[in-house]
Amino acid sequence: MKKAIDGDNVREALKNASNMICELRTSLLSPKNYFELYMQVFNEMQHLSGFFGDKNRHKKKMIDLYESVQHAGNILPRLYLLATVAAAYIKSLEAPAKEILKDVNELCKGVQHPLRGLFLRYYLSQMLKDKLPDTGSGFEGEGGDINDAFDFIFTNFNESNRLWVRIQNQGPAREKDRRERERHDLRVLVGANLVRLSQLDGMTMEFYAETALPKILDHIVSVKDQMSQQYLLESMIQVFPDEFHIRTLEQMLSAYARALPSVDMKPIMVTLMNRLANYLSEADPEKVQSAGDIFTLFRTHLQGILERALQPQGATGAADIAPALEVLAAFMQFTVSLYPDQVHYVDIILGSAADLLRKFNETGSCALSEKAVDQVGELLAGPMKTLALGVLKMEHFAALVSFLNFETRKQVSLSMVTAIVEEDRPLNSVEDVKALFNFISPLVKDEADTPADEGKDKARFAEEQQKVCKLVHQVRHEDTDVEYQILTEMRGFFGQGGPQRLIFSLQPIFFGALGLVPKIHAREKRRQEEGDEVVPPPAISLKKVFQFLHRTNTALMQSSPEVALQLWLTASVVADQVERVEQQGGFEPICYEFLTQALVLFEEEISDSSKQYKGIHAIVGTLCKIVALDPENFDNVSQKITRHAAKLLKKPMQCRAVSACSQLFWCDARRDAKRVRECLERCVKTCEAVVQSDPAQTGLWVEMLDRYIYYFETNCEEVDVDFLQRLLAICLEHINFALRDQQAEKEAKKAQAHLESTVAYLKKMKESRSPRTRNTISRHLLLLAMH
Repeated sequence: MKKAIDGDNVREALKNASNMICELRTSLLSPKNYFELYMQVFNEMQHLSGFFGDKNRHKKKMIDLYESVQHAGNILPRLYLLATVAAAYIKSLEAPAKEILKDVNELCKGVQHPLRGLFLRYYLSQMLKDKLPDTGSGFEGEGGDINDAFDFIFTNFNESNRLWVRIQNQGPAREKDRRERERHDLRVLVGANLVRLSQLDGMTMEFYAETALPKILDHIVSVKDQMSQQYLLESMIQVFPDEFHIRTLEQMLSAYARALPSVDMKPIMVTLMNRLANYLSEADPEKVQSAGDIFTLFRTHLQGILERALQPQGATGAADIAPALEVLAAFMQFTVSLYPDQVHYVDIILGSAADLLRKFNETGSCALSEKAVDQVGELLAGPMKTLALGVLKMEHFAALVSFLNFETRKQVSLSMVTAIVEEDRPLNSVEDVKALFNFISPLVKDEADTPADEGKDKARFAEEQQKVCKLVHQVRHEDTDVEYQILTEMRGFFGQGGPQRLIFSLQPIFFGALGLVPKIHAREKRRQEEGDEVVPPPAISLKKVFQFLHRTNTALMQSSPEVALQLWLTASVVADQVERVEQQGGFEPICYEFLTQALVLFEEEISDSSKQYKGIHAIVGTLCKIVALDPENFDNVSQKITRHAAKLLKKPMQCRAVSACSQLFWCDARRDAKRVRECLERCVKTCEAVVQSDPAQTGLWVEMLDRYIYYFETNCEEVDVDFLQRLLAICLEHINFALRDQQAEKEAKKAQAHLESTVAYLKKMKESRSPRTRNTISRHLLLLAMH
């Protein structure tokens, strides 16, 4: 062919070109390989096109050349040659472009083989793309106008799409999946026509809205093929300008509602929404205003699009609501980005989702799929991040949550709790707290669908409950009465949680109420200084707060006695501090009541020796800090706990516990040296019995020495120098004996190190300003030196 062209031989050039094009008649190649062959033919045909365009070489009239190529024997080469000559014919201006375009377009309908016809149409589009009577082109006027240019491309698009769709029916049914993949690879041959349309200079907004778009959409919807509609609807959004979409939004959305139910509307809607959101965010305010109420347009037409999801689909005949929910989630993001201040728009979208789910349930379909549940969660997550507690005031938010299963509701509840805590949002309204706890009820109490094994994973359960407990620390209000009401409301919800939750939830409520004590006291002080008119008296007094603490901790006693014991002791210390400040005697009975409850709990609920041992130390430590207790009440509590210490099963524990109880008789509230000596003597007897039976316990003697030194240093007159010397000698004797015992050697070395530390402390005490202490320590050190 090239040789014939070089020799300006038209006949031979056409003959060889026809032979070359005949290779495209094959049915043996896959679409991918056929495309490669087509590109080779296309490149070679450009030489022939250039030859036809040079009249000085072929010296023929274009009409003669146009008619001569139609004598080719096979229709496929004939039409390829016709399209090639048509390009040169239009360029020569020897005939109106519109006539040639119409003629060649009609003739190309002669090839109806799907693959060959599709590539022929693509070739026609490529050859004539710059020969159209577009607005402002050299072919406009007698050669036609924008309507003719549009008609040519649209007809080509129409035929290309139908041929592309028919590919799926070529071949056996077992190869349908493969053909669908091949069709997908060829989609650009159809989409190229839409690109050509968007590039027309005469494609004004008015022409697009009134002429082009209605025809394009009608054709797309009329071709009942899922892949075709999916691709072409997406392509429409990509190839035409955003301002066109704003103007014709209602037309496009109406067409989407007429698409096949199997078409996945999510990518189409998401693409459209993103394009519009970006355009409007950068556009002038006038353009935004002229765009109208986009939200209402979308909402009106989305309803029909979404309800298609309720129709049975696929081989199973089951409805799949997940794609519709994905569209709503995308619409939510679009709305929030475009209208950040219109909270009621968000509620409307949530209402649409709730209605859709309600209708889905009415169809009798199975439960929501995992993907659908995830989409509902995504719909809820966006508002929660931006509005937090504000979502609880929405009419449809809670309704949408109710469609979720227990586990998902719990995750949504955790997201809400996390948002409030991490963003440090205050809880300052009883109504808000009530709405919040009703919403997060899967975390607070057992519900109808709560799994029987809830809480089996203890680490996870504890983490969830600890997050909920953090809400207590978000309670903030200037009025202590309101803060108390909020805590009372929370306490009511936590009380429904059962024993496994009460262990976690009642503790923060308890300390939250304790935090009210200094606030109420400060309020009373300001009221006394500034008057009732400036600072009104609190409706909730300190005694009511202590009553609240009593009720709360009483509920915890059965579930977690060790924790409840600590809380009773903490409350007693606070009551003691209030009594010191008030000095009216009104809080001493409260302090005593808390201590009595601690003892009752200790006696009835704590039976393990090690826990009793720890409890005794906790009670002793608390009593030593309390000073406002009535002496008789103080003695009652002290004597009871000392008796309990003396009854511990293990003698070493008993010795240490009674030693600790001796502190009760030498503290701020009481100074009774005689009772101290009695406790210490009892400890020494017990210690002697223990060490005699087990030399490994020799460290007890050093502990007793430490206790005696403490009382001597604090001027307890019943602890004399002589006994300190004897006790020191006993320590050395037993340690030396234990060091020779192989079984007790390890513990003896620990006791020896402990004694060395005690000796180092005694050396420092020698520098004491007290002559009694300085002289005594000198004698001790002399004794140690002798040993």
